[in-house]
Amino acid sequence: MDNDLDDFRHPLPPPRFSLATMFWAIGMLAVLFATMSYLGTSAALLLALFATAVFAHVAGNALGTKLRDSGDTSLVPMNERGASLRQRGAATDFAPTTKLRDRYALGWPALMATVAGAVVGGLLGGVGLTLSMNQITVQAVALAVIASTVLGAIWAFAAASFIQVSFTAARQATSEGTARPVQEDSAASSVG
Repeated sequence: MDNDLDDFRHPLPPPRFSLATMFWAIGMLAVLFATMSYLGTSAALLLALFATAVFAHVAGNALGTKLRDSGDTSLVPMNERGASLRQRGAATDFAPTTKLRDRYALGWPALMATVAGAVVGGLLGGVGLTLSMNQITVQAVALAVIASTVLGAIWAFAAASFIQVSFTAARQATSEGTARPVQEDSAASSVG
């Protein structure tokens, strides 16, 4: 029996559409433009955004199901006990793993950057939005400061965590001797 060590799965076919699909798309655009003329641009675009979100959810679910179903089957021959006949490589055959696959807390730097971003965003955004107001009220200023604080915290956390994870991964990838042994499953290791 010839052992095929390469597990080539059939990829997903490229996205294709038929003439009927194109007519449906043109019909949906016609409905969207008719809705825009009757309800107004904002209402029609809100409806289109909702329909697009529903379509993206359904399409993602269908694609994920198809990938899961094709990913469960193996093209590697099995012996009578159901164990794979594929030969496993040594740990030195693979690139060293980084901490990107592990879950760990970002620590104090990300927390401090988030707090600093909230303070700076609240001050700068609150002052900037207050100066651009035609009629200044306490509620409007409070809303401007709160919204700017939340946005500053979100953007600062995203930037700090991205920079921290990027530098950690780059440092680990360029350092020598960080290779961890590859964990083999018990069925494949028992079939030598």
